[in-house]
Amino acid sequence: MNIKKILNFFRRFKLQKLKIERSLAVAGILHGSRAYIGPEVLHIDLTNECNNNCIACWCRSPLLEDKSMPDWERKLVLPLDLLKRVLNDISSMSGLKQVKLVGGGEPFMHPHIFEVIKHIKEKDANIAIDINTNFSLIGENEADRLFELGVDSLTVSLWAGSPDIYTLTHPNQSADTFRRIQRTLGYISKLKNKKSTNGPFIRIHNVIMNINYKDINQMLAFGFDVGADAIQFVPVDPVKGKTETLLLNDSEKKELLVNLYSIRKRYDHSTNRYSLDDGRSISLPDFDGFIRRIDKLNTASGAYDEDKIEEMPCYVGWLFARIMTTGNVVPCCKGHRMALGNVYKDSFQKIWNSKKYREFRIKAKNLKKSHTYFSAIGNNASNKTGCYNCDNLWQNEPMHKLIMSLPLRKNKLLFSK
Repeated sequence: MNIKKILNFFRRFKLQKLKIERSLAVAGILHGSRAYIGPEVLHIDLTNECNNNCIACWCRSPLLEDKSMPDWERKLVLPLDLLKRVLNDISSMSGLKQVKLVGGGEPFMHPHIFEVIKHIKEKDANIAIDINTNFSLIGENEADRLFELGVDSLTVSLWAGSPDIYTLTHPNQSADTFRRIQRTLGYISKLKNKKSTNGPFIRIHNVIMNINYKDINQMLAFGFDVGADAIQFVPVDPVKGKTETLLLNDSEKKELLVNLYSIRKRYDHSTNRYSLDDGRSISLPDFDGFIRRIDKLNTASGAYDEDKIEEMPCYVGWLFARIMTTGNVVPCCKGHRMALGNVYKDSFQKIWNSKKYREFRIKAKNLKKSHTYFSAIGNNASNKTGCYNCDNLWQNEPMHKLIMSLPLRKNKLLFSK
């Protein structure tokens, strides 16, 4: 299809506020299977090596036993030369806005993480870098380097607001680790104030389960204490038959909801900020969404997003990609078993435009997520298959709102296959 024709459509209906790249992403969605531009967000699993055994981890929780990640997979690391080649390939496609360095392990255990960061910023300084980390390996020297390289944000997976709860959710760590993390986060906050800069943005990520649900107020106090920018809460997503013991029961769920509604009284929905009497405030991204998830939580299976997932198409095939330590390219955060290609064998561009990826886009947009096609996504809670919980709703919901706002029916816009 002629790109000019696509862009003229958006100009015709006075949608100039959409940037060209977003217009091209929408055009691909309207087409139904083709992508006219690369992903907006790329997750890269740098390494599966990790120094933690977080209690709810899909890979290393001591509760997993025989379902734990096998030894051969725990040792996987994406080599620097492959990472550079893939990043060069993707950046040539245009459209990339954020690279998130994550993994089945701890990104700061990758031997060349700072070189990876440097390479991304040298390719395009406007690409935002977020690192999902347990933060236990970062001291003042590493923090200084993150400032130097221009890392945009850190998602600190903590799961606690106090040393006692931290050691319960991280069985191989100690209270001293928690205090060291606390000191380093405070150091970053002071450094940001000294340099008069907003970055790196510090987001504390807390997975809520029956071990730590009573610690939420302490989590908020901790965030204020270390000068964090945001605190994010999500319910635990269990592995069937193993970590379901971490799920809230009905009485715990009710107790938590009472506390959340109390916190909500100090929450400004227009700004997503929680405020104290002294005027200090902190961002609680999608706090109402967290309350909805706890309210909808199936305390037997752990499912909480089914109503949201079934009410809209999935657009993630045009917006997102994840590269695993195996080299497999998967279409969404929870699609770790749905390989659509492998960067050891093919270029990312070839995979992104492949028949297999186009098939995923068609089915994700049109099929119900209970369809067996999606059985390789998620942890298969209870008797569910596929997308019973979704970590890409933050992309799907606003895109669906945008798509539904377009004058498609009235103007009978059709894109040829």
